[in-house]
Amino acid sequence: MFGVSKLNENSTAVFVENSEEKLGIGSGIILTSNGYILTNYSVSGEQKSTCYVTLRNGNVYPAQVAWVDKDLDISIIKISADNLLALSMGDSDKISLGEEIYMISNPTGYDFKEELGIGVVSKLKTTSKIVNENETSYAEDLIQINIDIKSENTGSPILNKKGEVLGIASSKLNYVIPINRIKNILNRFKEDGEFEEAYLGIYGFDNDVLKYLNLDYNSNIGIYVEKVSENSPADKEILSGDIVTMIDDYELSSMQELSEYLYTKNVGDTVKLQGIRGTKQFEVECILKRKIK
Repeated sequence: MFGVSKLNENSTAVFVENSEEKLGIGSGIILTSNGYILTNYSVSGEQKSTCYVTLRNGNVYPAQVAWVDKDLDISIIKISADNLLALSMGDSDKISLGEEIYMISNPTGYDFKEELGIGVVSKLKTTSKIVNENETSYAEDLIQINIDIKSENTGSPILNKKGEVLGIASSKLNYVIPINRIKNILNRFKEDGEFEEAYLGIYGFDNDVLKYLNLDYNSNIGIYVEKVSENSPADKEILSGDIVTMIDDYELSSMQELSEYLYTKNVGDTVKLQGIRGTKQFEVECILKRKIK
């Protein structure tokens, strides 16, 4: 384990009340041997800012915040180091209800011993509504476990019995963000050394929730659009209540599938969306924009 913090050195500040939240103290997951690390946005801070990583051997590295998703409370940071021991990533799409999981926590981000929590997966593909400063967004396809994720668990890896990473814990959301959400992003960093997120601007619910929102719809393909962000590429092209069944030639049944596909696209690319509005089918094209962090 290791620590991630907005502080550049150990200090008695870790003992102040709510230090994890106030100072951005937590841990994370080493994704690659050359220094890409997954942590929480609430720990690292804004994109292009600097935070600090303290390894087990006591070495402290400045880290550039390479990418963030505020809604999901995750970020990818990069340190200049080699030969790091990276954890193996599992397949979070294959998690089952009741599956036993292990949460390894580093209570203050550094200095103290790790803690092991053993629990089970209690809910899959959960959507959490987030309201900040009169702005509403959604964190989709979250994993719920039967362990309360507290501030001292921030950035903790969630592992299966094989020791593979299934996700990262967020005390801000009190959920686990599935590891598959970042795999395509990590591949872009490996290939290009950078990643600029292409933005569509729709939020919604997976197909398994759709049947409760639209009693007349019975297909296992399609996602339900709850909200379209103003001035986004999908604004006025996609409406609240629409059911989006395809993006380009790719069928959709979850918001995660949409996000993973968009992570493979570039700003300025045109995507074709197909779906159902009321009793009619529709097809629209949207030009992806740069996501403002």
